[in-house]
Amino acid sequence: MLWLLLFIPIVLIALSLYFARKRKAQPHVNMANEDKKAFEEIYYDQGAAKKSADPKHTKPF
Repeated sequence: MLWLLLFIPIVLIALSLYFARKRKAQPHVNMANEDKKAFEEIYYDQGAAKKSADPKHTKPF
């Protein structure tokens, strides 16, 4: 029974390491760090401040 208490945490740690490495290998996960300027431009062009100034998106109170 002692082997079972040791086996379960080892399997969970191995699975978490496997999925962490798999997630880091995907290109869209690291895209935020690489294309920060592009995201800032999208935010300023299509952000909430731009939409709130548009009368189409506002309601009169």
